[in-house]
Amino acid sequence: MANQEYWDNLWQDSPLLEAVTENELNEYLCPEITRCIKNYCLSQKVRFLEAGCGLGVYNFFVEKNPAIGFSLGADKSNCLWAVQEFRRNKNFRSKFVQADVTHLPLKDNSFDFITSLGVVEHFEKPVELLLELKRLLAPGGILFIDTPNESLWSAFNRCFPIEENEDYYTPQQLAQFLKDAEFEILEAYSRGFSNAVMTPLYTIYDFNPHSVASRCYHFLLQGLKRLITPLDKRLDKKYGFYSIVIARKAD
Repeated sequence: MANQEYWDNLWQDSPLLEAVTENELNEYLCPEITRCIKNYCLSQKVRFLEAGCGLGVYNFFVEKNPAIGFSLGADKSNCLWAVQEFRRNKNFRSKFVQADVTHLPLKDNSFDFITSLGVVEHFEKPVELLLELKRLLAPGGILFIDTPNESLWSAFNRCFPIEENEDYYTPQQLAQFLKDAEFEILEAYSRGFSNAVMTPLYTIYDFNPHSVASRCYHFLLQGLKRLITPLDKRLDKKYGFYSIVIARKAD
């Protein structure tokens, strides 16, 4: 797994939080998370945790949901100082803690809904992470987890290797890890064909809000994505970019 220095450099080189937040709100995971909270969370004051939150984008999105009573992000990167400053300036309520996601300084049964997005693939043995998230979930709590889809990324990785990733999993493989950790599987599927097309194009020229050329290039990419996103409904099942599993901790 990549060390803390890697993650510090990654997030420090990322676009401004404002730009990331605005773009991510239109991504497929936001409506998926909203649907999951609506369908599976009975509490009106859901305690939410994102394990491996990076820049905290999904915390900022989720806290707008009236069903959310508390939102916490956890990440081991030092980037959280910038996230905290952004939160104060924008009057967001989400809180953050810097910690290893496999050993979080939080009490048992503290959360009703936990997400871990694009994290499990960085572990050689993901069961350690899953058991920690299970510890933190209240009985009946929901885990929403995603990872690059092995059926697509195994080929992608041969052309564009990502050294910090340990492995990739199909929805069925990821679901089996959760079954082994004694979770009840509610849904297992792949999502994001359009992301599979767009990600290599985004990596050609990283977004820089201070560069006219960069802004123009990414504006054109946004137009292309709007054109191909309707194909997701037909192609996600076989060519979805990410594997998603929604599971419940036993009562």
